[in-house]
Amino acid sequence: MAATKLGATDRKSELKSEARQAVLRTDPTERPRLVLLAIDGPSPYFMGALGLFGIFLIKTSFITVTDRSIYVHRGLRVKNRPQNLVHVIPRDQAGGLVTRVKLGRNWNALFLQFAGDAKPTRLNVAYPSRGELEDFLKKFPLGAVRA
Repeated sequence: MAATKLGATDRKSELKSEARQAVLRTDPTERPRLVLLAIDGPSPYFMGALGLFGIFLIKTSFITVTDRSIYVHRGLRVKNRPQNLVHVIPRDQAGGLVTRVKLGRNWNALFLQFAGDAKPTRLNVAYPSRGELEDFLKKFPLGAVRA
C-alpha cells in the first residue's frame, strides 16, 4: 500500500495532536484547549536566506493552553515534533506573558516574556495559524501591545 502525502491542513492537525499528547503525557488530568504552532528565532525570511543551514538553526515551538496552564514544548525543525518541555506557566500567572505582537501578511511575530529570561522570546506564527494566534491573544490580553 502506497503512503499518502499529508496536505498542509492534515499536517497541522497532526502536529497539534502531538502537542496535546505531549501535554497529556506530562499531566493526564489536563484538558488541552488551544495549540499554537510557531518557530523560534529571527525573521523567517532571514532564516530562509540561509538556506539549508538556516533550517538547522530553527526550533519549532508548540504552545498548548489548557484549563490550568500554558505548556511550551520545543523541537528541532527537521523533526517537527514536541521534544522538550521548556515552560509550564499557570494561567493565573500568565498576565504579562505577551509583551508584543506584530501582525503581517505571511508571518506574525509574537513576543513572550518567560520567567528567568532577560528579554522576550520571538515566536514566528505563519499566516494559516492566525486564527489560533487571535484566540491565544483573546485568552491572554494583559500586557499585549500591538505594534
